[in-house]
Amino acid sequence: MDDNPPREKTTGNQKTMSAELTKAMQLAEQAGEILKKYHGTSFSVDYKRDEFDPVTIADRESDDLLRKGIGKEFPNDEILSEENPLQPSSYERRVWMVDPLDDTKGFVAGRDTPGVMIGLCEKSKPMLGVVYLPFRNEWYYAEAGKGAFRIKDGITEQLRVRRITDISEAILAGRNMLQKDVRPLDAAVAGLGFKNAFPEACFGGEIGLIAAGEADVAMQTSTRAGKWDTLAAQAILTEAGGVMSDIDGKALDYTKPDSHWNRYVIAAGTSELLQAILSKLKEVNKTAPKL
Repeated sequence: MDDNPPREKTTGNQKTMSAELTKAMQLAEQAGEILKKYHGTSFSVDYKRDEFDPVTIADRESDDLLRKGIGKEFPNDEILSEENPLQPSSYERRVWMVDPLDDTKGFVAGRDTPGVMIGLCEKSKPMLGVVYLPFRNEWYYAEAGKGAFRIKDGITEQLRVRRITDISEAILAGRNMLQKDVRPLDAAVAGLGFKNAFPEACFGGEIGLIAAGEADVAMQTSTRAGKWDTLAAQAILTEAGGVMSDIDGKALDYTKPDSHWNRYVIAAGTSELLQAILSKLKEVNKTAPKL
């Protein structure tokens, strides 16, 4: 089987975009302009929980823009944002889940890794996802049943995962080489035996690389991750043929009342590779129960 399937390349956005996807991309671009306005400038940094959880004026302004834009266009929908304490009254209806600035630490450091993520979910099913990396002018997006796409260097490309099933042949897109905070799962991930690994900090960007067939695995190694971290990315990955679950192999339930997962999240290009990783991590867990 060809591990690198051919890519469909066009020179413009897909003609079948829904009103929801069109609006999400417009808002993501506007939020990206806010991030660009503050990127590389002097601004104060606050911390929500500890030194590893910063928040800036760019996070807050992006959040305000996204929530107002979605609320105006789709007033009957619910909204969940990382940077706002308001919670949806129900997850059974249509819920937009947004991360106004993913990788705030990278943003504070002036790197080009941060992104804006917007997802729409209905009854736990990811309906669409947009990941915009404004400092690279790069997009990943998808709608359920319509495929996943990337816009890079002015070219729109339909995405397909690589069909890798063996850990020793898999490439990890990870945050370990970029971040200074060491997490319990990091050492276990480093010891799994991947063929190669390269740094990426926005989880949506990591998933985009899997969808594009340029990586095979990504892990959300923080137990603080919320639904806003995974929804847009999962919509893209699913449409590209990939899979995502928690560390127990369970499907992500977007209808659960809590907005945080409280478990590690793992994504892979194939279900076989995902299962192989889960099996190895179970072995590690016997000697490192805190996983």
